Amino acid sequence: MEMNRVLLRSVAALVALSPLVVASWVHAQQNGEAHATVPTVVRTDYDMRTFIAPLPLNETELKGRRLFAQRCVNCHGGTAQRPGPPLGQQTVERLGDSFIRERARKGSQMMPGFEYSLEPAQIDQIVTFLKTVAPPRDQTGARD
Repeated sequence: MEMNRVLLRSVAALVALSPLVVASWVHAQQNGEAHATVPTVVRTDYDMRTFIAPLPLNETELKGRRLFAQRCVNCHGGTAQRPGPPLGQQTVERLGDSFIRERARKGSQMMPGFEYSLEPAQIDQIVTFLKTVAPPRDQTGARD
């Protein structure tokens, strides 16, 4: 019996307070204005051909891009799932062509070498392609 009274009082208190909760929710929905507002959407037309146009790469750079996609991008995506450092123009400029070629050929503790699976000309194609790529700006945690 006592339990029923407590339950009844609790329900009565909730019913009594519900208009206050609803009123504050409605006020929040109106952003403090007399009526709710809807943002104005401004449509801008873009030339989609410029967004989907292929990069202007020569034949050597295209071959390098294909090889990079097949052999390198799996590790050099710059994410936790792809822990190798992002590669591109800045890396080649900072470390030099010969260092990149030698690293690709011999590898390192964290990276396999491609001395026996890629021809020197193919490694050159990858380096040539890397000179055209701007990697993502956030390179925190990238290792050389």
